[in-house]
Amino acid sequence: MPIPSSIGRPLRPARRAGALLALGLALAGAGAAAAESAPLSLTTTAQLLAGIAPGGDDPAVARVMAGSAWRQHSKAAQAGDQRLRQRLAHIQAWQASHLAPVNHGATLLYPFSGPDFINAYALFPDAERYVFFSLEPVGKVPRLEEMDADQQAALFNDLRAALNDLVALNFFITPNMKEGLDTDALHGTVPVLLAMMGLLELQVEEVSAYEPWPERNRAYADRKAAGPRPALPATGVRIVFSNPRTARRQTLEYLSLDVSDHELRYYPEFLPAIRSHEHPTVLLKSASYLLHGEHFRKVREALLADAEAIVQDDTGVPYRMLKNAGYSIRLYGQYEHPVKLFENREQPDLAQAYAKEGDARPLPFPFGYNWRKEGKSGLILARRPAAGAADAH
Repeated sequence: MPIPSSIGRPLRPARRAGALLALGLALAGAGAAAAESAPLSLTTTAQLLAGIAPGGDDPAVARVMAGSAWRQHSKAAQAGDQRLRQRLAHIQAWQASHLAPVNHGATLLYPFSGPDFINAYALFPDAERYVFFSLEPVGKVPRLEEMDADQQAALFNDLRAALNDLVALNFFITPNMKEGLDTDALHGTVPVLLAMMGLLELQVEEVSAYEPWPERNRAYADRKAAGPRPALPATGVRIVFSNPRTARRQTLEYLSLDVSDHELRYYPEFLPAIRSHEHPTVLLKSASYLLHGEHFRKVREALLADAEAIVQDDTGVPYRMLKNAGYSIRLYGQYEHPVKLFENREQPDLAQAYAKEGDARPLPFPFGYNWRKEGKSGLILARRPAAGAADAH
């Protein structure tokens, strides 16, 4: 994330004593002035969270940027910004050649996403709707203009820590997310999502929290109610944004929910809601092999039944299930044995398929858990063939 460009202008001498007094009071009581300021725009907040200097001459913005907390945040973000932008350039060039021709539909579904908007948008920049669902809490938009210096410093520090895994590895580590997105200063995915939108130079138009099934959540909150309750309440946020280069309005819907079979019995509306998206594209990345076991059968079956295309690494739907469901498959990169934590999830049939392909289609960016070995990532593109079409392999 770049060093901010120089903004602000030298103060002109006050023309009236009253103006000078007002200026002095504002400088002496920055916290009170911030509390009285109009809220920063969502786009401005996203840029500040990304460590990028917004344009314009809003005094509230100038106050945030003048503080040592934001200056340190912006400077510390430079290396990460350079690394992310190089990776994004590789992803965007690759998707233009290999994913753009795919009829990926209006909706991108991203199960077990965490706040990983940056990969979803880089791979599928033209989706009308991005639907994420994951365990991490929603959170809210931070009011930077109302925070004092210590609060800003804590928020920026925790935000950088939360983004560290994505910058270094290109995926989030679940235990780190659980801790990093529930601190005194940073709670939930919204600040992280906004920071990514700021980095991508998107215009953020609306952020609105919602409860998809409030009556279910009331039952969850009623600790006196008899009988079992879900482990987590279902909460959501809807973010409307646009790319200035296209002026297209797009929507990100993030739902915080446990989608294991056991927990979905408390939210029977979830699967019909997901299946209401006609012919979606599905992204599965660094998904802890959850869909390989028997605890997420309902979600797996819904994805296999409805997806027009599935883009994933080996942690998504097992290769044999994609083949059995009739998907045509193209392989990119190469297959590596699962990392030690998941060494029991090896797929010999996928390894054989890669050997047959001869690693003919390199993948120029890290994707999945084998990020440490340059060029060792693998990506699976599974497409539902047209009626009567032969499988590609």
